[in-house]
Amino acid sequence: MYLRMLKKDLKRKKTMNIILLLFVILATMFAASSVNNIFTVINGLDNYFEKADLSDHFVINTSNNGDEINDLIAKKSSVKDFRREDQLFFDDKCLTRNGKKLAEQSGILLALSIDNAKINYFDKNNEVITEVKEGTAYLTGLILSKIDLEIGEKISLKIGDTEQTFSYAGIAKDAFLGSDMMGNSRIIINNKDYEKFTADEKAVENNSAQIFYINGYDQKELASDLSDLPNVPFNKDINLIRTSYIMNSVVAGLLLIVSICLILVSFVTLRFTISFTINEDFREIGVMKALGLRNNSVRGLYLVKYLGIAIIGAVIGFAISIPFGNALIQSVSENMVLENDNALIINIICSLAVIAVILLFCWSCTRKIKKLSPIDAVRSGQTGERFKKKGFLHLGKSKLGTTGFLAVNDVFSSPKQFGIMTVIFSVCLLLIMGLANTANTLASEKLLPKMCATKSDAYITDTKMISSLIGGETTYNEIRSEIEQKLNENGMPGKVHSEAIVFPLIEANGKKATSAFMYCADTKASEYEYTEGYGPKYANEVALTKILADKLDVGVGDKVNITLDGKTDEYIVSALFNSLVQLGETGRFHESVEIPDKLLSNVLGFQIDFDDHPDTEETEKRIEKMKDIFDSKYIDDADGFVADCIGDSVKDTIGGVKLMVLIITAIIIIMISVLIERSIISKEKPEIALMKAMGFKTGSVIAQHTLRFVVVAITASVIAAALCLPVTKLCIDPVFSILGALNGVDYNIRPVEIYAVYPLVVITATITGAFLTALYMKKIKASDTSDIE
Repeated sequence: MYLRMLKKDLKRKKTMNIILLLFVILATMFAASSVNNIFTVINGLDNYFEKADLSDHFVINTSNNGDEINDLIAKKSSVKDFRREDQLFFDDKCLTRNGKKLAEQSGILLALSIDNAKINYFDKNNEVITEVKEGTAYLTGLILSKIDLEIGEKISLKIGDTEQTFSYAGIAKDAFLGSDMMGNSRIIINNKDYEKFTADEKAVENNSAQIFYINGYDQKELASDLSDLPNVPFNKDINLIRTSYIMNSVVAGLLLIVSICLILVSFVTLRFTISFTINEDFREIGVMKALGLRNNSVRGLYLVKYLGIAIIGAVIGFAISIPFGNALIQSVSENMVLENDNALIINIICSLAVIAVILLFCWSCTRKIKKLSPIDAVRSGQTGERFKKKGFLHLGKSKLGTTGFLAVNDVFSSPKQFGIMTVIFSVCLLLIMGLANTANTLASEKLLPKMCATKSDAYITDTKMISSLIGGETTYNEIRSEIEQKLNENGMPGKVHSEAIVFPLIEANGKKATSAFMYCADTKASEYEYTEGYGPKYANEVALTKILADKLDVGVGDKVNITLDGKTDEYIVSALFNSLVQLGETGRFHESVEIPDKLLSNVLGFQIDFDDHPDTEETEKRIEKMKDIFDSKYIDDADGFVADCIGDSVKDTIGGVKLMVLIITAIIIIMISVLIERSIISKEKPEIALMKAMGFKTGSVIAQHTLRFVVVAITASVIAAALCLPVTKLCIDPVFSILGALNGVDYNIRPVEIYAVYPLVVITATITGAFLTALYMKKIKASDTSDIE
């Protein structure tokens, strides 16, 4: 009997049951894929580092004094053991395909012999690369995300005066430099090919680099002991490398937040659907109770029905969750070895959890059956009495017209039903707005203060200029003079300055650190932002980030000793600030401090301020002209400079997540609109028939029903717009805090995009779902009023 009743019920309510099934599939798919992915990323990073055989500490030296650094490390008592990896650095113009630059990359690149490798590198199948055939090469890191390179394609590499051609062998995963934030790619080649480069004296003199992988007995003591290594551009422990993968974890975390919200949306919709369909069946319930069926028997019938739908939906959702989860994690796993041995078990557990939740919903919704008599049930649970007004609007006083009044009054008369929709639509909109604000901020001049830079007309971050400075081929003043001369020759006179980064040893309270200190002789320290104190006014004052100050246990007014170029001086900490440079371990010197040219080998870029202060339109034209003059694409305005410093791939990844969420949100909103409108039509069929009998046209009734959803969508848009910034800060500020901006950032909100485009998408999706479903009312006739009790 049960099966026969279920079969008839499923046939009778195909639309409702199909929509319910779709939401079960969505809930299972999001739950299984997201939980699985977050487990994979969180646990996978440590496993990846272990398999790659990373050390406790890392030192990168970009000079040909590798033996000197080697001896200094060997003498440290805190060093347990260390490995030295010799290589050659070059800029992106040296790596070409068919005579053209292979890809744009602002950071330096490294050429490594597989025989010199001191950590494990992995191929696309996560197997350790132990051999590279002569004439072939593997590429790692960020550069591969910008190109479409097929296995076997020819690429050319020129270092010094030596150029060689290689066949592309595939991707190599580099645990140390493979994250987007590190920004450095490597080409791994055969040792014989590498020796051809090292036979070139010019290459050895100007392009030598070494990476030291160091293990110690105590990690903190090791970091302190190694902090006095002279003039090395990178001297950090494994915690920074772990943090450099933060954007991979952020993407996974954003996907998890998105998934949790969508799971909640799905479950709330399931709860509403189950409750509504059971309430709609009060007649059938009344008949069954009148025939003698007990409460548990009636509840059991619905449990069996929803158990069947839940199992079918969970099985389909489980099957889809595997490829869907892989697609979500793809951007993260391309540069990492991520393996989760329990993936299948996690997916199964999540699928079973969805089934259990649905059954709990069903059991909760059917509790009302116990209190109903057959007569109450036949009356659809209503007694026919109402002791309060249905709404607070009055038709006689309304200026909305009959259709508008009925639509608005219906919304306010059923706050629970339409309130759930409003909450769901608001959550979906907030997700999109938060992701959009984050992506827009990562390419906005509003982050300039956190990048320790001032506003300029244009910025040059050309890798050839910067790498020639790092390699000692030229000096900072020579490059600056050359840029100013070319600008003057082309009718664009201006001044050039740079934010130089030096790495002095800083000591206080028995603690030591080698941190990035910003220095610019052409700006005033007072022009930058500080959270406490005042910008350095004298040469013996410095500003420190809160992270660095806490590390040294100092504050404003305390004294620190700084060793620069072998000379130690005492400085007063005059201010604290926040910075995204070097993950927040940063300081700033006063502009009058004398720093030798040889130490100004690392700069954020070259900032240009035109003498005639052109407007935005003219500045953009000049930037395009400068790209031809300097033969470089790395010339941008302030927004482009920030995007380049943060990493375009980070912004693009978050933008991709935003687009995916926007599409999913539109689909969910259409489905919810269809579900609820179809439910309302089924419930209000007699009232719709009565309105037609009274002379209302079908179009007017359809408009009334559609306007209900428009009111909900507009209300949700207003709520989301009001909560947009607070919610973005709540969710994203902790991420920027990890990166160094402890007090958060000033978000770049684009009003048209946030307050017009996205609400319009939601309103359009709502109207589409509601209107198309409301067309079903054409089948309802005036004679259907006979269905009224």
